[in-house]
Amino acid sequence: MPDDDADDSRGTVRGDIDGERRDDDTVSEAIHHSKTGLIGDIADEELHDEATLSLTPEQHQRLKDGLHGSRFDDVRRASRRYLVVGSGSGESGERRRRVCARLGERRDAVAFRLEEFGFDDDDLDLWAPAFEVLSAQATWVIGVIEDFDGGHVWELGYLYRQQTSVRDVLWLLKRVYDDAEEQRAQYENGMAASHLAALENAVDDRVVEWSTLDELDSAVEQIP
Repeated sequence: MPDDDADDSRGTVRGDIDGERRDDDTVSEAIHHSKTGLIGDIADEELHDEATLSLTPEQHQRLKDGLHGSRFDDVRRASRRYLVVGSGSGESGERRRRVCARLGERRDAVAFRLEEFGFDDDDLDLWAPAFEVLSAQATWVIGVIEDFDGGHVWELGYLYRQQTSVRDVLWLLKRVYDDAEEQRAQYENGMAASHLAALENAVDDRVVEWSTLDELDSAVEQIP
């Protein structure tokens, strides 16, 4: 083997080792800084000092295991990384998965959802730190918003709290309804509405409204 090839090989190994170390540090740092009560459904007794979410050593390991799997490797390797947030169930969940699939079809791109990393309802207190880690990895965070009914409301809360750091990477694909009464009913949540309004103001022209599936597809095409 030529000397320059040997040097490249050593550099690759060192880069991989350093990359793994940085990823581990990223997870650990995010766990340290993201212990805030961002998920509204967590009971008071699960909170530390009513404001801090504490992870047990077992939960800490569960979080690292979930984020250091093959899917996280896919995210790290891609040049463009799309974290797609929003409803996960019903027809709205199908539309969100459609957005994710269309973005993931792009060259050297990966689109992913928090649910893909193996966290379930029993891991509720891991979702906030996991979301923080994945947000930090994303080139773009894409919010597919159709209503304020579901777990994605706390994601809006997190993005609102961190808007100074996410406003340059956030796109909001917001569904609008022809009927004014239905529009009010779907977005009837005062705190979530204020968070969304602040986010819309922060990202400005990266808010794209849609009402039909074709319009949603067109909205996706506007995302770099």
